[in-house]
Amino acid sequence: MGLHHKEFANAGKTSGLQVWRIENMELVPVSERWHGSFYTGDAYVILYTVKQKDRASYHLHYWLGNECSHDESTAAAIFAVQLDDYLGGKPVQYRELQGVESTAFTSYFKGGITYKTGGVASGFHHVVTNGLSAQRLLHIKGRRVVRATQVPLSWSSFNSGDCFIVDLGDKIYQWCGSKCNKFERLKAAQVARGIRDNERNSRAELVVVEEGSEPSELTDVLGVKPELSEGDDDDTEADMTNRKMAKLYMVSDASGSMKVTVVKEENPFLQSDLLSDECFILDHGKNKMIFVWKGHNANPSERKEAMKTAEGFIQQMGYPANTQIQVLPEGGETPMFKQFFLSWKDRDQSEGFGKMFVTERIARIQQVEFDASKLHESHQMAAQYNMVDDGSGDTQIWRVESSGRVPVDSNSYGQFYGGDCYIILYTYGRRQIIYTWQGASSSLDELTASAFLTVELDRSLGGNAVQVRVCQGKEPPHLLSLFKTKPLIVYKNGTSRHGGQSPPPPTRLFQIRRNLDTITRIAEVDARAASLNSNDAFLLKMADGRSYLWMGKGASKEEEKGAEYMSKVLNCVSSRITEGNEPAEFWAALGGKTEYQTSERLESQAMVHPPRLFGCSNKTGRFIIEEVPGEFTQDDLAEDDVMLLDVWDQVFVWIGRDANEVERVESVRSAKQYIETDPSGRDKLTSVVVVKQGHEPPTFTGWFLAWDPSHWDSVTRSMKSMKL
Repeated sequence: MGLHHKEFANAGKTSGLQVWRIENMELVPVSERWHGSFYTGDAYVILYTVKQKDRASYHLHYWLGNECSHDESTAAAIFAVQLDDYLGGKPVQYRELQGVESTAFTSYFKGGITYKTGGVASGFHHVVTNGLSAQRLLHIKGRRVVRATQVPLSWSSFNSGDCFIVDLGDKIYQWCGSKCNKFERLKAAQVARGIRDNERNSRAELVVVEEGSEPSELTDVLGVKPELSEGDDDDTEADMTNRKMAKLYMVSDASGSMKVTVVKEENPFLQSDLLSDECFILDHGKNKMIFVWKGHNANPSERKEAMKTAEGFIQQMGYPANTQIQVLPEGGETPMFKQFFLSWKDRDQSEGFGKMFVTERIARIQQVEFDASKLHESHQMAAQYNMVDDGSGDTQIWRVESSGRVPVDSNSYGQFYGGDCYIILYTYGRRQIIYTWQGASSSLDELTASAFLTVELDRSLGGNAVQVRVCQGKEPPHLLSLFKTKPLIVYKNGTSRHGGQSPPPPTRLFQIRRNLDTITRIAEVDARAASLNSNDAFLLKMADGRSYLWMGKGASKEEEKGAEYMSKVLNCVSSRITEGNEPAEFWAALGGKTEYQTSERLESQAMVHPPRLFGCSNKTGRFIIEEVPGEFTQDDLAEDDVMLLDVWDQVFVWIGRDANEVERVESVRSAKQYIETDPSGRDKLTSVVVVKQGHEPPTFTGWFLAWDPSHWDSVTRSMKSMKL
């Protein structure tokens, strides 16, 4: 392989995220604590590795700040090419530009992305102290993907329509404009907590400030507050752009210089259009997306120059400089790419590539307007998770009580109650992570105590632990991996406190689901037929002590094993039944047979088209649609928005109770256009189903793990009493 940079030796060895910054034309690793923080004057290389059994897949990004130098951006691109070569050409490569990062990239940073002014050339380095003398102002941008951008510490940077974070070192103020909405408040709180917990080691006080009620400490720093504007829409670049029909080109250097010739001008394309001896460009540039596909046997220079060729193609076609680029090896195609092909078959299904004919001309681009088509460009690879190791280190768990931390019996590790909070200490080598798990029905006092006890534990360990706050249903895969081969079990409500556990209901139902992260989750759900789902396995424990292991048509062997494990935990012997062959007493225990989530798609364990969730809003004055990155949960449904849930054979329009009329009307129209403009050959008559918050049918709720009908009431209560 030849000589390579010394940093490559540890690249991709374990699952998870690795980040390097370009400093003096060298690769310098960035501490995990600072993952998600980027200096606008710098360039970075980011590698995300997914290990599955005996194979690994890689996603390789290089990120360029708006103010980074030409030399730094060039160095980042070169290092990315060299690292790709070191990893055998297997990574999917991305070029990321500040403010327009890909959905795959943003999904790594669950707490959002923070832009910091300056960079290496400005003397800023990743050497961090307590930082209590720092003063800065962050403007919170985005709704589905949070971006916190540092702006001048002045009232001129504020507006009434957004949230801001005034960071004074020992105190962090979350300032809420009078016209900001609930969703922005929650996102601002998420970023503020991240600064407190990660950058300040929980040694700073967090205060929520409403516009018009600023404390003197703020006005001492900012001066007298002037009249503020309501804000504008320049914080969102997600407006509906004109869609071009995608085109396919072949790349060749046979003539001595790179040349691009058109293969097909209309999609969907055929997989047989791609030849292993060549490289191809799939042009979706008018929608700000370019793909480069590298055949296994393509000329080495063509493969290594793929990113450079794509950048040249963007210039030649006159596309915006911030057009996204993906470079894909043969066999490593993303769903984003495959959606443009008719009946794509993965490598183990492939019948081999055929031949194609190339016309020696460059296509003329014709403009075709389709508002909702932008949504088709943002489908991301599954399983984008940050794993620091395989979870084989040492784990200790405590339950949070008013008296302090109470050790949890190691035999019940991996079992959580929705009415409790827990503190999990994970030690690997000389490094430590503290997970603070907060149950959905835990009290405000318990939430406050969990934060205090986490800080106390961190201090007792020397103050160097990474702290991760986890809400029920949002458990990261690394936390789940700590329980070894045991599935995660979450009991509905209740508590595990001795003497404080109320008797469980006589009839109990548990949902077992194995997601794309290959870890099984078990969640207690309402014991009613509507909670069933053909895609999963369920365990029903009845009042008379009998139990049934119900196998949905699309349930997997791993989910069946999870149900069997749950039977052992509950000390019951279960009778296995399959969907459609239930005895009468099964339905009687669930209150009678009613409609539940079932479809032909769920009968197949392999989903070619995984479900996708989008948020629709006109809060900026323009109607925009953004995809929710990563796995979604019920919490991702924003009450003041309309959401689109695409499950392939139908598209749901979910209307939040606080959504306005424009959002309601535009969302239905956009759902129809989304279907009509899908480049993958979807049935144009795919149905659009409108559902209202609080009245969701099982065909909608079944796509969410452990859907809770009472969730909306608890959200309302949380918003009323939200404290930091």
